[in-house]
Amino acid sequence: MRHCIYILMCVCLLASCSSGNEKKSAVKGKVQSAPYELLVVADKEWLKTEMGQQLVEVVEAPILGLPQREGNFRVTYINPEAFKGTFQYYANILTVDIDKKTKEPVMGVVEDRYARPQVVVHLLAPDYKSLVTLVQQESQQLLDIFNENEFARERALLEKHHSGVVTRKTQNLFGVSMNVPEEIDDMKEGKNFLWASASKQDFKQNVCLYTIPMQDLTGERWVEVRDSVMKVNIPGDREDQWMETDFRTVSVRLMKVEENDVLTMRGLWDMRNDAMGGPFVCYAYPDIVRDRLLIVEGFVFAPDKKKRPIIRPLEAALQTVFFVPGTHK
Repeated sequence: MRHCIYILMCVCLLASCSSGNEKKSAVKGKVQSAPYELLVVADKEWLKTEMGQQLVEVVEAPILGLPQREGNFRVTYINPEAFKGTFQYYANILTVDIDKKTKEPVMGVVEDRYARPQVVVHLLAPDYKSLVTLVQQESQQLLDIFNENEFARERALLEKHHSGVVTRKTQNLFGVSMNVPEEIDDMKEGKNFLWASASKQDFKQNVCLYTIPMQDLTGERWVEVRDSVMKVNIPGDREDQWMETDFRTVSVRLMKVEENDVLTMRGLWDMRNDAMGGPFVCYAYPDIVRDRLLIVEGFVFAPDKKKRPIIRPLEAALQTVFFVPGTHK
């Protein structure tokens, strides 16, 4: 049933987006929007209403685990009649349509409608009340769709431009291939542990990999594991200083990465008895062959800078982990 609704919505979207003077080109150009921009096509007067603000709150929701409020996207709002020209070249587009003939609210997704790589989400409902109900029910999925499109763009860039020395080291130490930003070039090894950082940045992007025995990781348990590993491997300048987790900021979620069910944790870290700190994100990959969990983490130290454009490429890097067949590290 859900598949049928999806097909129906795709057809509706294609029909609604076409006009007499617009011809769909077989050859699509590249998207022209900046990373993490979202275009919302909806009645701007309605968006000012109480119900409209509920949609605004969803698309402007902040990223979890950052020290200051930063939205998942920089959102631009336009009326439907303005949706033409360069607006159609946004990578992420959300359109809202009210049609009284529609029996129930539905959400459809079309990829690469006007440009590549692009995702267009179309919300169709018989009235605004049912539309808002749909938005509330599907809020996380809505954000996931657009975030995954952006992560895919980041992963494609990492495929072309990544740190070869780190990729070789992760395969040698852990039997996995992983693409991290090419600026990350400085490495420190520990027991079942690797810390790689960008030595020449005025801010610091960092990646860590380590393994632990296969186990269930609740939020509390994972914080304990992380803190014990970081205390040994990332100490401060004094004996009473080491990296630790601010457990009050932690959120844990199960996600699908390729074909893997991956547990994720994000939040804030700080250096005990020091003023350093910032955001981090961890992915726990089950390594079935070796009966263990591979933890990959990105963390940032970037005082006075926006964190979204720094932490997001690191999270995309965590999603490039590939267990190399025939390696048993």
